[in-house]
Parts: sequence; structure tokens; C-alpha cells
Amino acid sequence: MASATVSSADRPAPAWSLESRLRRRLWGVLVLLWLAGAAIAWIGVRHETAEVLDSALEETAQRLLVLPEAALGDDDGQALSAEVGSHDEHVIYQVFDARGRLRLRSHSAPTAPLLAPGVEGLRDEPPWHVVALTRDDGRRRVLVAEDSAHRRQLLAGGGVWMVLPLLALLPLSGAALHWGLRSGLRSVERAGKAMHSRDAADLSPLPLDRTPAELRPLLEGFNALLARLRALLDAERLFAARSAHELRTPLAAARAQAQRLLAATHEAPAHAHGERLLVQLDRLSRLSSRLLQIARVESGIALQRAPVDLTLLARLVADEFRAAPDAPRLRLDLPEVPVVVDGDIDALSIAVRNLLDNALKHSQGAPVVLRVAPGRIAVEDAGPGIDTASLERIRRPFERGSGDSDGTGLGLAMVESVARQSGARLELQSPLADGRGLRAALVFVQPPAPAHRAA
Repeated sequence: MASATVSSADRPAPAWSLESRLRRRLWGVLVLLWLAGAAIAWIGVRHETAEVLDSALEETAQRLLVLPEAALGDDDGQALSAEVGSHDEHVIYQVFDARGRLRLRSHSAPTAPLLAPGVEGLRDEPPWHVVALTRDDGRRRVLVAEDSAHRRQLLAGGGVWMVLPLLALLPLSGAALHWGLRSGLRSVERAGKAMHSRDAADLSPLPLDRTPAELRPLLEGFNALLARLRALLDAERLFAARSAHELRTPLAAARAQAQRLLAATHEAPAHAHGERLLVQLDRLSRLSSRLLQIARVESGIALQRAPVDLTLLARLVADEFRAAPDAPRLRLDLPEVPVVVDGDIDALSIAVRNLLDNALKHSQGAPVVLRVAPGRIAVEDAGPGIDTASLERIRRPFERGSGDSDGTGLGLAMVESVARQSGARLELQSPLADGRGLRAALVFVQPPAPAHRAA
């Protein structure tokens, strides 16, 4: 239970999308601002509309105040009613004389006063919104009222018509926001693709052209990190190359002295010690040569591109082993037509030479085949092979296949670097048949070059 808790705690947090987070937050802010703006606008419209409607009521009352007496009928105590047919009447009025008698009213107006005598101005008297005006001489009092429900309905309808167009524009604003974020973050995507698409050995700085100002500090920091890493690698390669080069002369001198000591020594114990000394000196010489090769490979030699005929390359490398004692075991399986890839012939020669050297050294006298096929060059042996669990381990520097091996543990690591820089991959397979054998192949991921490009 505890181990499961630890593993879940060490699990990295899931990746999140900057675009999605920005879109959600901007959309939320946009909706909140829209709601706040719509509320403020509706309050303003409600206030202005109420002022217009109140002004219309007052204007109607003022018109009724100045009507001639003849328009009010005879002074017989009977109120006139304005009859214009049946219709919905949202505004009603009442006209009273100085003695409080109702002289004129709209057909929907009640006969009882809408407001008590002496009350003037605008008042809310449910279900009416009433304005009361009296002439200066007191001879006439007018009450004009509007249905409060109609006013609320009018204000609500105005608010709806104000909000509906904005609601229709919200999806369009969301689409515009999405498009703006997508187009604005394309530079981030381009930078990410530039980081992931480049070769692992390519430490050149990323270009900063067409880069937004907000992204420049990140890319400049990344380029500064690449520069520091490149300086460290250059220092390491220079140290390895100089060390290997400086070791060559003293190792050669020491080997010559050891050979002279062996020639001058006839005692068996001393002669055996001298032979062991000579073996160790030879091992140091091979190690220094490998270090020089690694320095060349790590300097990026394989990043160069030129047409290389793998068939010709196999013949040239095999010729270097013709004088070796193990030369009879080396066989070639080559096509009759050129097999051309893009790469660097020196770097590929180093890789194939190391594969052949390892196969001849560890195959225990079994045949070794150098085989070329379209897009690949492979070295196969019928030796004891390597267990499957060790195939990935021996790719790392200073890792050897078996404990009694006298190799340096640098050969396959060097081949791995050449393959990576050459746009290829190193494939290891063991066993091949009857539980024996090892195949090491350089498989070029890049499409093969046309045959006519071969020199």
C-alpha cells in the first residue's frame, strides 16, 4: 500500500492546455463584463424610459387642465365619458371641477378619484401610476394614470430587446476569441515543434524571428541553456581528444620498451609478466583510439550530409580487415546495385568498423557477415550472442556484454551516436538461430537517395 502511494505521488501532473485555460478565463471575464454592462444599460434605459413616460403623463394632464369649459359638458353634475370604441386603455384620466365633481373621464376610468383630494404630483397608487395637477385658480383638478403592469411590461420588453442581440453575439465573440487565441499561440506551437523536431545532437540556437515579445525571454533562456550545454560538451570532447592524442606517443614508446624487454628476457616468469604488460599497453592504445573516434563523432561529424553508397562503404571497410588474422571469417553479402543514403562516409566508416571489430572479437571463431540491403547495413555473427536483457544495456558507454570481455565498452555507444546523427537507428537482435548469433544493423529512417547520386 505504501509503495503504491509513493508511486502515485511521484507521478507527474497531467499536462494542461494554456489555450484552453486562457479561453475559459477570458470567456468568463467576457460574460461577467457583458452581464454587468447589460445590467447597467438596463438600469439606465429603465430610468430614462420612466422619465419619458412620466413626462407624457404630466403633458397629458397639462393639456386637460387648459381644455375649454365647453369640452366638459353642461354643469349639471353629469360626467362626460370619452367613448371611442372598445379598446385596451393603458392610460386613463379624470377631470374634476372646483367642487370635486367628476366632469370628464376616459371610458375605462373609475368614477371615484384615483388620488385623495390635496395629493399632488406623481404617486404610485396600485394598480396605477398617477399624476395629479390642479390649476392655480383651483377651478379644475386633473388625474392621469398609467397601468403599472403595462409600464413594467414595457420596461421588461425593452430590456429583452436590448439583451437578445447581445446574446446572439456571444457565440460569435466566443468564436472570435478562440480564433484570436489560436492565431496568437501559433508562435508557441512553432517553437515547440522546433524544439522537438531537431536532432538530439543539434545544439544550435532557436531562431527568434517572428517571435512575440512575451515568448522571447523563454526562447532566449532556452538558447542560453543550449549555449552552456554546447560549451560543456565542447570542453569534454576537447579534453577526451587531447588526452587520447597525448597518450599515443608515451603508449607507443612504452610498447616499444616492452617489446625490447621481452626480446632481452629469457626467464619464463619475467617473460610472462612482459607479455601481460604488452597486452595491457595494447588495450590502452585501443582505448585512446576509441576516445579519439568518440571525440570526432561527438563533435557532430555525422551531421554532415552527402550521398554515400553503402555497398562501396562495406567493401572499403572490409578491405581494412584483410590483413587481420580473423579475415577468413569475414564474408560479404552485397547487392549488385548501389545502395545510396545521405550521410557522412567517415562517420559511417567508424560505425561499421566498430561493429565488425566487435563481431570478430566476440564471435569465438564463428563466421561474420557484413550485409547491405536497401536502407540498411548490418553485421551478423554466429557467436554465442547476448541475452535479451543486456541488449539495451550494452548501448551505454563503458558497458560490455560479458565480464571477461577485453573491450572498452565504447564501440556500440559510438555507433549509437553515429546512427542518431545520420538519421538512422541502431537495431540489435540476439539470438538469431539455435539460440546463438547477434545482428547489429544501421537502419536509415530517411528515404534512400537515388542510385545515380552515388559517385
